[in-house]
Amino acid sequence: MEPFIVGIDITSTKDLFGKNREIETLISCAKRKGNAGIIGARRFGKTCLMKSLETYLVNNSSIGAYPLYFDVKTQCGVKKNTPAVYRSMASLLASKMCLDNLLPEGELKISRRCSLDISCDELDMRVQMEEWNPEYQKQVLFTLANSLAKNNKYLLLLLDEIDYLLLEAFDTPSDFSRIRGAATSPESNLKFWIAGTSTWSAICTSVGSPELNCGLENVTITPTSKEDFTSLWQHECSLIKETFLRQQYLDLLSPLFQKTGGVPYYAKFVASHMYTNKKVALPEYDVIRDYLCEIINNRFVSEAERSTMFLLSKGPKNFEGTIPDGITSLRSKGLVNSISESTFYLPIGYLEDYLRACSHDKEVVDIDSIEQEELNELVNQIERLRVGVNKRYINVHEVFIPSHEDPIEFGILRKRCYDEASMDAFSGSLYKLYYEGSNNGNNLPDRWSEFANLTRALRHLYNHRECAPSTMSEERLLMIVNNGSRPIYDYEFAKMQVKVLQLCRDELCGMQTPTSPSRTNTNTSTTESDSSSVLRGKINGDRNRIFVDNHPVYIIDKRMGFAPNNSPREYDYSEREEVLFELRERTNPKTGKPISFAINVRPAND
Repeated sequence: MEPFIVGIDITSTKDLFGKNREIETLISCAKRKGNAGIIGARRFGKTCLMKSLETYLVNNSSIGAYPLYFDVKTQCGVKKNTPAVYRSMASLLASKMCLDNLLPEGELKISRRCSLDISCDELDMRVQMEEWNPEYQKQVLFTLANSLAKNNKYLLLLLDEIDYLLLEAFDTPSDFSRIRGAATSPESNLKFWIAGTSTWSAICTSVGSPELNCGLENVTITPTSKEDFTSLWQHECSLIKETFLRQQYLDLLSPLFQKTGGVPYYAKFVASHMYTNKKVALPEYDVIRDYLCEIINNRFVSEAERSTMFLLSKGPKNFEGTIPDGITSLRSKGLVNSISESTFYLPIGYLEDYLRACSHDKEVVDIDSIEQEELNELVNQIERLRVGVNKRYINVHEVFIPSHEDPIEFGILRKRCYDEASMDAFSGSLYKLYYEGSNNGNNLPDRWSEFANLTRALRHLYNHRECAPSTMSEERLLMIVNNGSRPIYDYEFAKMQVKVLQLCRDELCGMQTPTSPSRTNTNTSTTESDSSSVLRGKINGDRNRIFVDNHPVYIIDKRMGFAPNNSPREYDYSEREEVLFELRERTNPKTGKPISFAINVRPAND
């Protein structure tokens, strides 16, 4: 794996540095069926904490929580459309329950007039609900929660970007009251955890919907301690192969901790910038100014908090007598630390630099240049990862064949897309670098992976339109990269470009992970295929899922799941026992979406 890769969500609690207290609090909350609020500034690790606990709760089914992570901003992208939000959550939940064998395929009665045809196809169910009465669209979520209760589970909604959900996605913030009402009922089989940049009470006060207020277990995400940051930094530096260069980066530990305040994402983003540009010197605050700007300009930051941060940017301040309210709230968010009972300072050096620049009327915010810098960094990481993949498979063959045209194609990837023509040029370059560059996919570990199919389908979205899509339907492609619709406005093209590049980065990271399964199916016309690769994982207590590190869970096939003489009846599988298994991959004929099932499961020590 390459060092300092950012933007990859952490999905295991073991990989979170310095978050043991928060993890324990939330696990206890899940056991008590409590609602919780996860508070922290942007890029402080709220999403990674949520996704890691989602994995933990799935893996520990005895707790009884059935988690559903949902980020309305990225998963459905709707604005001012309450029914669309509810049906997106419901379709995602129904698909997940169907895959987990908690809901049978077929008709589910919602009301006297409405029935939902349950399947693993999330998009199909979302389309079914579009013509329903809005109240029935909302009802599906709660009907599914009732179905979970019959399996002795309760629905735990993990709602990320709560600010966006209330202010942008819902028609009005009070549209959340139905979820809030269900979650606060004594006999509730639905609970929620929310992640945002402010406390729930402060958000409700700001949006003017006090009826939403309810008691939450507040969990604050603060920067890591120096000790935990040291462990994180040593781990990242261990991925640098050159001994001298590795030591140079290790020597940056203290100054980097001071500048980033111990925020892991800030540190890795800054280090990635240095590593890509072959510089071993800390850059100015500009490299992360987008995130710093959002800390100051977030609508849930009060004027008292803003004034306090500007005051502390001049250096530590001793407050004699009463501590200002701004200090107290900023301290709870991890943006202010104390030297003594009355002396406080800003722990993030870059934030201090940014505020000083603002105080001197220096122009520090240029959104276009910030977005371009982030786009450049994303492409730089892909360029590095492509080289890393070749090193990973050096004993087999070179996955990506270098070409003198590569610099030109990477240059095109760095140009921001704003219309069909620029998106066509972008997709053509990606196709050359990823698909043609890997000998038309023949050198890829998995030639028929979803991203490989996406790369080819994207190439034909605006060019070669006369060719019928064969690797992935247009409907499925747009569902992945632009929430199911064709981009119209320039910002939608730019968002779609970033999404595709993020998927590319994730795919390349997966190729460097030793535990990533390698499938060799070479027939796209079939809807079902078997893999001869034997994988190792841990079986859950319900004997319906297998967990593999750094990979989504595998569902055990109902018919071919267990090897002869090793079925649960004949063999006493204990919870989380290691097992060996193989894969059966099925493709949904409507969407082209692959679903992997585990078959031939048997004890690892067999």
